[in-house]
Amino acid sequence: MHDSESDQELLRRYAATRGNTEFRALMDRYSGLVFHTAQRSLGDPSHAQDVSQRVFVSLAKKAAQVARSDAPLPSWLHHATLLEAKAVRRSESRHVRRKEALMNAPIDPPEPDDTAWHDALPHLDAAIDSLPESDRHVLLLHFVNELTFSEIAGRVGRSSAAVQKQSRRALEKLQQVLGRKGIALTIGVLTAGLTTEMTKASPVLLAPVLGASIGKTTTTVFAVKKTTIAAISATVLLCGVPLARQQARIQKLEARVTDNVPLAELAPRSRPADSRGHSHVSFLKRLARDLKARESDVPRYVSAIDHLESLSNDELIALALEAAAGSLSFEDQETIIGHLFEPLAKRDSELALNVLLERIPEPYRSKSYRVGGLLQGILWNYSNKHPQAALAWFERNLDAIRSIPPREGFPVEQRENDLRQSLANGFILTDPNQAIQILRPVQTGMLPLYFNRFGQSRWQDIEKNLQPAVKVVRGLLSEKKAGEVIAGFASTSWDVDNKGLTEYKKFDHILNSIDLVEGELNAFFLHAGRSLLSVVGRRSLEAQTVRYLAWLEGRDYARPDEMVGMALAQVAGNKGDPAAYDVLLKRDDLGIGDEVVGGFLEGLAGQNRPKADMQMIELLLGGLEEPERFKNLVEHIKTRSSQ
Repeated sequence: MHDSESDQELLRRYAATRGNTEFRALMDRYSGLVFHTAQRSLGDPSHAQDVSQRVFVSLAKKAAQVARSDAPLPSWLHHATLLEAKAVRRSESRHVRRKEALMNAPIDPPEPDDTAWHDALPHLDAAIDSLPESDRHVLLLHFVNELTFSEIAGRVGRSSAAVQKQSRRALEKLQQVLGRKGIALTIGVLTAGLTTEMTKASPVLLAPVLGASIGKTTTTVFAVKKTTIAAISATVLLCGVPLARQQARIQKLEARVTDNVPLAELAPRSRPADSRGHSHVSFLKRLARDLKARESDVPRYVSAIDHLESLSNDELIALALEAAAGSLSFEDQETIIGHLFEPLAKRDSELALNVLLERIPEPYRSKSYRVGGLLQGILWNYSNKHPQAALAWFERNLDAIRSIPPREGFPVEQRENDLRQSLANGFILTDPNQAIQILRPVQTGMLPLYFNRFGQSRWQDIEKNLQPAVKVVRGLLSEKKAGEVIAGFASTSWDVDNKGLTEYKKFDHILNSIDLVEGELNAFFLHAGRSLLSVVGRRSLEAQTVRYLAWLEGRDYARPDEMVGMALAQVAGNKGDPAAYDVLLKRDDLGIGDEVVGGFLEGLAGQNRPKADMQMIELLLGGLEEPERFKNLVEHIKTRSSQ
């Protein structure tokens, strides 16, 4: 019937109607090409079948796009197959590397007898669940998702080394939890066991969905019904597979099936408030996957956002409550909640705040990162646009805010302090006295970071009128801290040439606009120097240091050489940068006085744990006329460095 029709005609009609026969005709036409290309690339029929299924699923998703392109369909399919095969090879290679790394890792060797590991299995999941949330998250990403520490670091916003250390500590905690059950496992056995156990349940292939074979399939990815899931689930249950693994396979099968149903069709547009049926859970899981596809599948992500924006306020709220109280993973809950409130807050900020504060259920709310961040972000924007209304809301709900249980490891007043900072955003430049009153209860140590964030978001407004912001800062902080914060208002962006010329202009603008007292001025110049010298490369540090010194002298600062030394101490002490010592050794050639060494030592001594090079310090002292006057400072630095 379709033999005479071109690929483009079939694709266009399929994209418009999602018709089974059109897509089946395309699969019959090109399944051999896709399968054998994959097999030649991978040399494994099972992998080739999996790749073939992925390619045709991708074609189903992108049918309209492919139909509009100039590339012939065979060419598109061949290229897509090679990309999928490459992804499989990369995944396999990573898995092999991880196993080899485990075999060669300098940790406790696995015990030859695995009896202890089998004894641990009944207690393993409960032990993992008892770990702190962040530790559990890292372990599961590493052992279940098989992500490297670098990949995990990219997700959680930390360094790879920090994630690796956290993983090791999490394993040690898990070892201790199992030890309290009388199960003694070395870290090596625990690591090897998790690597094997967590990867056993491989994803269920889509072959039962697409058909018994790729070349002779009789159904499409969009034609699967719930009865198919039920039938396959029943088959799995009869196979004698352990119950936990049965459930995992069923859930993965459901995920693969619902992943290919259009989101709007899967979503119930009206549901009773107390209804949380199976279809709702499937929809929420699918919604979470689509929202997490921002980097991997932009059209899918955009489609999910469009769907959320099409919902009414009541539907958004019902969905949020269902996600927060349902059986989703914590990661999926955070993903959905984080996106649901954006359209709601755009329409009605106060309604969004009330739902977050009063209706999101415990224990999810108290452990969630998203809920706190949403409260802060929505109140920040609300205060910026309607400060008096935001203040009225805050005062009206202060008791409710204080009654929210704190997140684990955070002080009771943390949430109130966070919201006070968001609320003050709308008053700093228009009503400084009110801003001071709002921020007065906040811990002083939290305020510099808050003012830095405020300066980054509102520098253009601050630049037009510095007085209100400076009044708030002075009303809450000491002279030293106030000087640092005021200088920080200028450090909101950096020149692309790393010379800091724009920043010098900003610092000058501040100094020309307000009068700083001595304590503020010293802190101001030190912060400016730290900012200007920390962003330059090794070869340009000398030039920037000379420029910084000339700027200080041009501002008639009384101790310019000493201040340069203190700024260089920030570079050397915080980063262990030897370039700072090179500048000091060349001070005569650069026209910098010996007082720079005294300022440098004083700056290092004021740090908690400076990364000091004691040999270089001795070399610097050798060039001074009276090195003994710095003896106490040097001893203090040596003690701090060794702690």
